[in-house]
Amino acid sequence: MAGEEGPDQAAGDIRVLICDDHAVFRRGLMLVLELEDGVEVVGEASDGEEAVAMATELVPDVVLMDVRMPRVNGIEATRSLAELLPATRILMLTVSDEEGDLYEAVKAGASGYLLKEISIEEVAEAVRSVMAGNSLITPSMASKLLTEFNELARQAEGRPSPTHPPRLTGRELDVLRLMATGRSNREIAAELFISENTVKNHVRNILEKLHMHSRMEAVMFAVKENIIDLT
Repeated sequence: MAGEEGPDQAAGDIRVLICDDHAVFRRGLMLVLELEDGVEVVGEASDGEEAVAMATELVPDVVLMDVRMPRVNGIEATRSLAELLPATRILMLTVSDEEGDLYEAVKAGASGYLLKEISIEEVAEAVRSVMAGNSLITPSMASKLLTEFNELARQAEGRPSPTHPPRLTGRELDVLRLMATGRSNREIAAELFISENTVKNHVRNILEKLHMHSRMEAVMFAVKENIIDLT
């Protein structure tokens, strides 16, 4: 039965679904990830439509998602999965360095956006990182996202706050501001002198209150709606 623990799957393994239209790349990822302790590849899909169907059946912890694929692209699939499986982390793994793809992926609910220039061996660490609640962006793309944040902040200048803003606590706003700088949970914990588990709880509450699926999406919304000020 799908989702049950198999004979070779240890309890607590991170269950990964690979979605890419290149069979050779999928196979390479699978071979590398299956050598990693604590990671279990539960399936592979060749396009976004197949990824949504398989993820709905298998309920993976993390989906490695390409952007440019036939039938249904990765961004559309991410949008669907964010609604269907909000607890599943989606990590974009793509050759596309287009700003538009990055922004749309973040808004769709992706927890990270990595270019395929990283080594396959680094993917396992990326999977563990997004599973721990962190957001990942290839450094060359991070500057583009920061530019977008700054533009949103500029547009928000002088604009009144929302009539009914989400009721974030002062500490949640502190965490949200630090999230906007790209800090990890561990770095936020050190900055605010609180435990990493407390940070995770704050992040979860922020996402629930803002009705967002990922940290980056929450930051973009908060800047756009003038909930936080990055200037």
